[in-house]
Amino acid sequence: MKILIAAGGTGGHIYPGLAIAEKIKTENPGAEIVFIGSMVGMEKNIIPQYGYPIEYIRVRGFERKASLETLAAIKGIFDGLSDAKKLIKKHQPDLVIGTGGFTAGPLLLIASRRKIKTMIHEQNAYPGKTNLMLGSRVNRIAISFKEAEKYFPQERTFLAGNPVRSDYHQIDRSELRKNLNLSDTQKMILIMGGSQGAGSINQSALSLIASYKDQDDRVIYHLTGKDQYESIKKEVDHLGLSPSGHVFVDAYSNEVHRLLGAADLVISRSGAMSVAEIQAVGVPSILVPYPLAAGNHQEFNARVITDPGGGVLIKDKELTGARLIQTVESLLEDEKKCQMMSQITKKQSIINAGDRIYAQIKKLMENE
Repeated sequence: MKILIAAGGTGGHIYPGLAIAEKIKTENPGAEIVFIGSMVGMEKNIIPQYGYPIEYIRVRGFERKASLETLAAIKGIFDGLSDAKKLIKKHQPDLVIGTGGFTAGPLLLIASRRKIKTMIHEQNAYPGKTNLMLGSRVNRIAISFKEAEKYFPQERTFLAGNPVRSDYHQIDRSELRKNLNLSDTQKMILIMGGSQGAGSINQSALSLIASYKDQDDRVIYHLTGKDQYESIKKEVDHLGLSPSGHVFVDAYSNEVHRLLGAADLVISRSGAMSVAEIQAVGVPSILVPYPLAAGNHQEFNARVITDPGGGVLIKDKELTGARLIQTVESLLEDEKKCQMMSQITKKQSIINAGDRIYAQIKKLMENE
């Protein structure tokens, strides 16, 4: 069985593709999997780390305002379709899977026209434009939140959940805390705003860090995102907290599952994968949706956790250092509430997302 997986742009599209690939290889070690991406996304750096071959198509996103970049993007559509045709002809896949992003559109479109089996995976509660367009063309649509069901043809849509790597389901909290030298009396707070960083979270986090300057019982791991690391690190250094035994600042981590597993509380954007990982581990959260996300989908994602009481939602425009400090302390001082939030969050997780997706892949292949 030969499979092409179009997963490009951001980690929110790439990591579900990797999790699906991991499940396929577990169930069918002989399966050949090739990833398709673009040279302008994160996939060119991430996919090779996991040992999968990757090929590229020329495609790019649209700017919000008309510009020369818009013209380049239009040209990119035609280039992408041309490249997709060549890749389909070269690999002769049995199945093409798209997990969103600009690369998925051309590849899934050509595959559907050639009557090749196709599947898309939608990570968000409010679907992205590419998947909305492809929904009427593909054979199967895997959704991560029931809230997305109404946007797709029901007869081809199934609730899968967001597949996360098996690491997130194999958490040994005591061992992870021991590895980070965390004592039973210390509360660990993980702050993350995604791979590019979140300015509002990073700035408010500085106030939180400053307020804990002399409190060793509060340990902070702050993932700033690559673009903002240098400026935030300078601010932390200015506070006299670097190097410090209880404040750790880094741009990014490839082992977020270890930090989430050890954390008492996470402060995060609410991208689909962040939400899925938080659910899988079951850590209480303060979620700050990215306000410019298409269709406000990050707020939809966040509310899956926060509406039942598994977390606290703070809108980006309402986030301040003082608000963050007050919210964090009120949660950390209420251990019973945090335990309840953890249970609610964990209950929202679909732990067998990979199984559900693979079951549909098998059905597709059996119906050739």
